[in-house]
Amino acid sequence: MRLISTSTLEFCEFFDRDIPEYYGILSHRWGSDEATFQDFEKGVQEEREGFKKIKDFCNLASTYDLEWVWVDTCCIDKRSSAELTEAINSMYTWYQRACQCYVHLSDVLWEEGTSELSQTTLDRIRKSNWFTRGWTLQELLAPRDVYFFDHNWRFIGSKDDLVQEISEITGIDTMYLLPRPAKIPNKEEYGPCTKAPDCRNHHPRIKFAVTGRWEPSVATRMSWVAKRRTTRIEDLAYCMLGIFDVNMPLLYGEGRKAFRRLQHEIIKQSDDDSIFAWTADQHTTGILAYWPTNFANSRNVLERAPHRTHRSPYAITNQGLQLPITWRCWDPVKVHHLREVRILLDCGMCGPQGFKNIMLRLETLNGRDWNRSCSYQIETMDDGPWYQPQASSTGDVKQYLLTPSITPSQSKTMFGRKQEDARIPTGSMTAIRELMVMADWLYGPSPPGKIYDPLIRKT
Repeated sequence: MRLISTSTLEFCEFFDRDIPEYYGILSHRWGSDEATFQDFEKGVQEEREGFKKIKDFCNLASTYDLEWVWVDTCCIDKRSSAELTEAINSMYTWYQRACQCYVHLSDVLWEEGTSELSQTTLDRIRKSNWFTRGWTLQELLAPRDVYFFDHNWRFIGSKDDLVQEISEITGIDTMYLLPRPAKIPNKEEYGPCTKAPDCRNHHPRIKFAVTGRWEPSVATRMSWVAKRRTTRIEDLAYCMLGIFDVNMPLLYGEGRKAFRRLQHEIIKQSDDDSIFAWTADQHTTGILAYWPTNFANSRNVLERAPHRTHRSPYAITNQGLQLPITWRCWDPVKVHHLREVRILLDCGMCGPQGFKNIMLRLETLNGRDWNRSCSYQIETMDDGPWYQPQASSTGDVKQYLLTPSITPSQSKTMFGRKQEDARIPTGSMTAIRELMVMADWLYGPSPPGKIYDPLIRKT
């Protein structure tokens, strides 16, 4: 890790345990006249805007008694692909270890004549391009202490001070922005639902990570980057490496394949089914999303579902996603003639009928290879069970598992469409089979139809 001395503006390299415990780090939007590592080697001109930004940042950090700082524009030698790969794979950790992160909003000016944060200044913050860039997402989430400054380096406020405004701008719930909850929950503790305005106040279990933060689902994290942009296509996948705690080599020139590789790496390390909970503007797709914009509608997807499927592990193969599923069928012989099946995912979504499992529709033309169908929507389980709160005499909210009664006609309909049913144990009425679901969509460089893009078309 190459750091800059705030007193001499000279570089010094540190490795592993030698990295200083206290250093500052800069988060900013790149301009057209940034000072690079090569510029510092040649002797950068002080009148350049990029050098002035670094110098002002070092002066600011020194007032906080920081001896070392890190700036992404000049602390990485981008001529070395090995160093660039190491830096991008380590960047989330570097921001996380920094004692303070300084966000420079170059397109925001404090309203003149005001001593406190005004509504005009807040409106300018909401329009800042810093909130639209891919790389700044991890720079917002990783550090514990984040401080925002305007174009002239005037202090605006900390992340804790502006947490409500930041949540409204980014679509990230405040519970994921704050460093840690006021109370460390027990393993079986539940948190109140804040995921949907029409939810009936259920209490889904939310994972609490060992890092001391609430851990959102894969789909939720993908939704955070759905409206962001990067200069290079590949960087929209690379900027999420630290957010998902995965590592992979950088291959600039691979285009959108980078996002496919990212999903493969996530599946290798996580059993979160919400990676399949996304939408597209076409009927038939593969099981994996084409681009982060497909997750624009997945902000309220939770990893923990009210009903676990206890499915065997799945894996990406050279033929697609190998997905073992279980469903209920009166005649297991007819399983081999299925053309469509609906499977449950171990993730859920809030709604007016409670917290319900998400399901996917799969269809096949040859009985061997399966594709996802009805990809234009996220469906939830329509047969239950779901969790519904009921108030006791003491006013406490308790959880009741509701299993609706099924009439013979409903039963015939349910079995006829071959819906996966994980509520029953393996037995004579259960058929178990592995499906090979196509991971990629059936197209060449340009996909048929439209890819959902919230910045172009509202839904």
